[in-house]
Amino acid sequence: MIEYQRIILSDDVRNTALAKALKSVIRKGKSVVADIGSGTGFLSFLASTLGAKECYLYEPSELMSLSRALARENHITNLHFIRKHSLQVRTPVKADVVISETIGNFALEEGIIETMNDAHRFLTPGGTLIPQSLQQYIAPVVSDRLWKEVTSVDRVGHGLSFRAAREISCNNIYVRTFQPADLLADDVREWDSVDFRKKNMPVRSAKLLWTMERPITIFGFGLWWEAELQPGIMLSTAPAAPRTHWEQIYMPVLAPLDLKKGDRIALTLSIDSRHEIRINVAWDIRVCASDGTERIRQSLDMQRGQIG
Repeated sequence: MIEYQRIILSDDVRNTALAKALKSVIRKGKSVVADIGSGTGFLSFLASTLGAKECYLYEPSELMSLSRALARENHITNLHFIRKHSLQVRTPVKADVVISETIGNFALEEGIIETMNDAHRFLTPGGTLIPQSLQQYIAPVVSDRLWKEVTSVDRVGHGLSFRAAREISCNNIYVRTFQPADLLADDVREWDSVDFRKKNMPVRSAKLLWTMERPITIFGFGLWWEAELQPGIMLSTAPAAPRTHWEQIYMPVLAPLDLKKGDRIALTLSIDSRHEIRINVAWDIRVCASDGTERIRQSLDMQRGQIG
């Protein structure tokens, strides 16, 4: 746990954007801040140094004791520590600013939708949520680099077949960094948009369609996100964006899709990010020729990517 905290605390792009967002909304000596999923307390420490009147830290893990020690080390005294998940708090103190940096590499994996839905209970009328919105993007992967990594069991050799292991591997998603050459960069699509100022469903779906302009082989799909913390203040995990501790997501195919000019890929995504599920992603791929004839069908699901 401390290693992960070390990594995110060393992310200057993340830290600078979050500090800028807090600075834009905190009224010195007046703003009350709720920090949901506070971890080490970094965001509350920032808010305090920016002039927040009080900060309420909600963190269910043992990081709370470290947060208290760090507050003492930095002589920050206007903090209230609540060692609970925010969903467990029955009568929260109302805050002018509610901040929750609970976004994963796959944006929804830390349950941010349900967390932010519930965060409205903590907010004063007219108060501010950080982040405000989240957009998710996807593009076909045209390089075999990550495909070869995920399917490396194909090369066990010695006359042995590990097809069953390969299929389990393919029914998972992977945190990886994409290079521009890995993606069909001129065919990026937005597949999801979440406005945290409203209530949102943690079970989500999307249908996307690509038409091939030339013969090409697709080895999966790459996903990333962009969060608007406050108007004009962004965090992005796009391949071309400034590097952060977050990476992109690689979603494999069961077998490479050898496509002809005019072929159409229909991709259906199904996402369940409820807290009791954590995250499940299913993706159904259908390739049709230009005359509508189905040529390829693949269905993948993280539930089939588990052993046991």
